Amino acid sequence: MGALLALVYGLRIKKQTKMFKRLKRFFSRFRRTKTRPKPKPQPRLRYALDSRSRKHINSLDPKVRDVFVSLMQIAKATGKKYGGPKCEIKAISGHRNYEEQQKIYDQGRTTAGPVVSHAPPGWSFHNFKISIDLAVFLDGKYMDAVDYKFVEKLYKAIANIAEADGLRIEWGGRWLGRSRDICHFQYDTGLSMAEMRRRKKKGLAIV
Repeated sequence: MGALLALVYGLRIKKQTKMFKRLKRFFSRFRRTKTRPKPKPQPRLRYALDSRSRKHINSLDPKVRDVFVSLMQIAKATGKKYGGPKCEIKAISGHRNYEEQQKIYDQGRTTAGPVVSHAPPGWSFHNFKISIDLAVFLDGKYMDAVDYKFVEKLYKAIANIAEADGLRIEWGGRWLGRSRDICHFQYDTGLSMAEMRRRKKKGLAIV
């Protein structure tokens, strides 16, 4: 008798469990779903970034990439304005680690070739993922090595527009002495080079 009661009781529990699951599924239809925040729309770019520029911008600190995308829009518009439709301005250098910086610094000193950098590792803003170098191409020809005055005019115009637009960009063309670098544009962190080296060594954020 006891076994029969246990069986009946078990079947009742099983039936109630199934009924509970059905009710749960039914009422779940009326449950308010949480509204997910809509993704922030990305601004439509007037000029598509070439693959080379995109590669170097993506090598930078994620916090500054949007600033450099805006800078490239200014650069490309400036190139078309002063050089015509066949004038293209690209980013040709972005982040460099200390080892890459050492190789560049050694050129013209301990390795063959002309001197291309006066900054040893830790003394270049490229080492901190906050800067790019630009280059001007006219009908595919690299103009930086051909017409210094022309490219300087373009870079200065880019720097002036970036400043007017409120971008936190510092232009190397405003530096003095042999450190002057007209193709160089960097994000202004407000930190000294020594402080950036200290933060990098400790793994702290620079931006």
